[in-house]
Amino acid sequence: MNRLPFDELERRCQKPDHRLVGNWMARNVSRPAALQVTQIIAPWGVSAHMATLVAWGFGFGAAAALGWGTIWGWIIGAVMLQAWYLFDHVDGQLARLRGTASLDGVQLDYMMHHTINLVVPLGIGWGLFARTSQPLWAATGLLYGLSLLLLTLHHDARSKAFIKRLKRVHGRLEVIGGGAARPEPQPPAPGRPLPLAAWLARKACEPHVIVNLLAVIAVAQLVLGDGRLISGSIYLALMAPTAAAVAGWTIVRSQQQGTTEREFAAWFRPSSGEEIVFLDGWWFVRREKESGP
Repeated sequence: MNRLPFDELERRCQKPDHRLVGNWMARNVSRPAALQVTQIIAPWGVSAHMATLVAWGFGFGAAAALGWGTIWGWIIGAVMLQAWYLFDHVDGQLARLRGTASLDGVQLDYMMHHTINLVVPLGIGWGLFARTSQPLWAATGLLYGLSLLLLTLHHDARSKAFIKRLKRVHGRLEVIGGGAARPEPQPPAPGRPLPLAAWLARKACEPHVIVNLLAVIAVAQLVLGDGRLISGSIYLALMAPTAAAVAGWTIVRSQQQGTTEREFAAWFRPSSGEEIVFLDGWWFVRREKESGP
């Protein structure tokens, strides 16, 4: 593939509204920087799947480096996490460029996210355990990793629940494109103290925030000569319970509000004059007010 002019490359590779939708780092740093990488490697024949695997490798490498329990382990880990986040955008750009975007690619990307969400905190905890010989740090890293994993699995498991119901539907449902809302700019931070604290806790669990916080901590440890990794210890001690609280509250609130049922109803609807009912282990689409399947 010949190298395209940058404007044409941007038009073909970037998501719709890529400068408006998404977090600040993705809009202003990662997507433009990833496009530079995409422009370089696209003529080499690198596929979107290959880019996902490269990102996966950077993420695992970051976890291993953090697991050394040294200042330079943190520096290397922080750099590799920045590369991970960058290539996490490159794979999608390559897929859109070549017209190979697929559900299989999205699934591979999500699997990569889940594993990195787990292993990076595990690496932090293991590194502090290696440094201090205190097993509690390894357990704290495990708590942090499992909490981040639960946060992402909570959303992905919802889609699997949709499919399970659809497999047991007798009849036809209409698919409402964008029924549960399309991507849109993030709302501003709330002004009241308690909602602001909850918003900050959720933000602290987002990948781009974690990546940048770990980079700041790594540089601070290097500048201060923090060989005992006190800054990293404080970060893990604060973030493990925070992530656990955010994950627990998110799951409990979703169950109380029936979020999955409401979102399913927004995406999949019976035709006018019909309803969907549960009878004998199956879901039936029938005329409203009928007595049987």
